[in-house]
Amino acid sequence: MKVLHVINSTDIGGAENILFNLVKSQSNKEVIIISLTKEGFIGRELIKKGYKVHYLNFQKNISVISKWIKFIFLIKKYNPEIVHSWLYHSNLIGGLSAKLMSVKKIYWSIHHDYEFSSKRMQLELKILGLMSYFIPNKVVYCSYNSKINHINNGFSNRNSSIIENGVCTNKFKKNFYFKKIFRRKLNIEKDHLIIGNIARYHPIKDHETLLKSLKILKSKNVKFKCILIGNGLTKVNQNLAFKIRKYKLQNRVILLGELNEVNKILNCFDINILSSKSECAPVTLMEAMATGIPSISTKVGDAKNILGDTGWVIKVGDHKALAEHIEQIYKNKNLLKEKSTLALNRAKTFFSLELMLSKYKKLYNM
Repeated sequence: MKVLHVINSTDIGGAENILFNLVKSQSNKEVIIISLTKEGFIGRELIKKGYKVHYLNFQKNISVISKWIKFIFLIKKYNPEIVHSWLYHSNLIGGLSAKLMSVKKIYWSIHHDYEFSSKRMQLELKILGLMSYFIPNKVVYCSYNSKINHINNGFSNRNSSIIENGVCTNKFKKNFYFKKIFRRKLNIEKDHLIIGNIARYHPIKDHETLLKSLKILKSKNVKFKCILIGNGLTKVNQNLAFKIRKYKLQNRVILLGELNEVNKILNCFDINILSSKSECAPVTLMEAMATGIPSISTKVGDAKNILGDTGWVIKVGDHKALAEHIEQIYKNKNLLKEKSTLALNRAKTFFSLELMLSKYKKLYNM
């Protein structure tokens, strides 16, 4: 069965990583990937493995028409039985194009909570809501919360389903060697609690709340280092550098930027923090769980359902509660051991890559 995937980009990201793992489980003769934007890390890796990846480089000008015609041509050329699009823009463009070319099965994947950050986004979501009734055979959500919120805002309920995200528990796993080597490499003392955060630099990820909590911890003489990983989390980010100086955390925060082998450095964390204002089904929580790292998360998307009793959940923007939880953990390290065992077991039982892939394969065989 030939499947054509359409996605906004092939850079590193939540939906992109899910697609990457899904594609790798299929023959490179049966899968085609189309990126609406330019070349990305995941796309390059798939090309190395023999998969066909096309980049359309859509831009906000007259070239959009020529790019769309090329897209239509690619659908005609490969004649796929399934067109599976990922994320809002791809669902809009991929859905319309596939319907126009009479593709038998059209699937949408939505990896957001219901978001309308601008008037343009509001219009796009209204259009997608209407299209959901007659274009996709299935709308696949990665969380219950996302499904409910989209349906409440006009999306079709008739053709909706849920496939939870999954992580490779052979890749994301506890490794004491990496824990030691990264502590030594980053020059972190043994008595320091290592707080980690993996998220791109964006207001919705709310690094401000995390930094405010770190300021409180510093005032209470908690020994810690905080590692920030993600796109934009580097010293050249002047806005971030200003905030770090503002809270006098220059010697407490380590900026590592975007990394390809997050599975290794996760082992260095004592506690993982997700401070976002909005999420759907955060893969970073699952990756931390599979590595045996407990998490503190804001109550966003399906975070509470993902963590279960393996971590802690706080209100969005509550830096005081975040600081209190971290201080409690610092004073009682046994909490980490208890939660670590629970996290490992929960990740393997409910969020394994194998379980996720089996659900997608069942979807394709419908």
